[in-house]
Amino acid sequence: MMNISRSKVRQGALSYLYAYLSNGSQPVDSAVFWSIAQEKEVDHLRTARAKALLHVCRATADSARLLAERVQNLENLMHADLTAAGLLEDVQRYANQSSNFDAAVKALQYCLADKRRDTTDQLVLCAGDVMRLAKAVLGLGRDMLPRFADFPAYRPQLEALAAVVNRRARMLETCSQLEDLKALEDNKEYAGLVRMHQDMLELRPAVETLAKAIIAHIPLMEPRLEALLNNYSTERLDVVDKCILYIALYELTENGLDVPIVVSEVTSLANEYSGSKSAQFIHGVVAAAAKN
Repeated sequence: MMNISRSKVRQGALSYLYAYLSNGSQPVDSAVFWSIAQEKEVDHLRTARAKALLHVCRATADSARLLAERVQNLENLMHADLTAAGLLEDVQRYANQSSNFDAAVKALQYCLADKRRDTTDQLVLCAGDVMRLAKAVLGLGRDMLPRFADFPAYRPQLEALAAVVNRRARMLETCSQLEDLKALEDNKEYAGLVRMHQDMLELRPAVETLAKAIIAHIPLMEPRLEALLNNYSTERLDVVDKCILYIALYELTENGLDVPIVVSEVTSLANEYSGSKSAQFIHGVVAAAAKN
């Protein structure tokens, strides 16, 4: 079920229709249109995801210190035990990848704080490194922990290390889930981030469905609009005003929405995108159309 607000869909449809009419009623290049239309939303989502990752990793420094201490203790005990060489290699591999993960978190923190950024592209790369390394470290930990049971002689040290690994695993799991926000749909802590992502996914098909339906009905709506303008040619209309009127006529005649809703919504569109004088003009035209 679509949860995106109808007002957002109308705003998107207005932009789409404007692109269509401004280009001589030629088909709109969807990829180009959406890269521009959703640029701010994409930047907001990228920044919000980066902030969420840093929030998840806020205790990284403490857990990294504990991890380094306990790995060092284990290395001091195991270095001369050839039977434990394989496990020690796994522990060192885990520690090295964890160090890489911690470095990626710091890089993301610096990137987010950098006020010289013109785009969020570098932020995406840094966040991607954090999520990629989170998955790698998580996998190494899952493979390593079951092997601890084979070395009872080092049980106290291994249990201490396992506690840190499990503590970090919860953090790493959330970091990896932030790559696919659908995995966090039931997590109330990230409801705002998930909603932002879902809105972006829903908006594009909803806008294109409405805009393309309106475009298909323009030949039918054009004479009706001409009649409503009292011999004032539609060609003399401002493009934005014309787009808003097309939306209003379509909503009234095809979608059958209540007149007060349509009048209120399109007047709001006109006030925001065309100015108060146009809003009064559009209100009058739509009111006349509603009577007919």
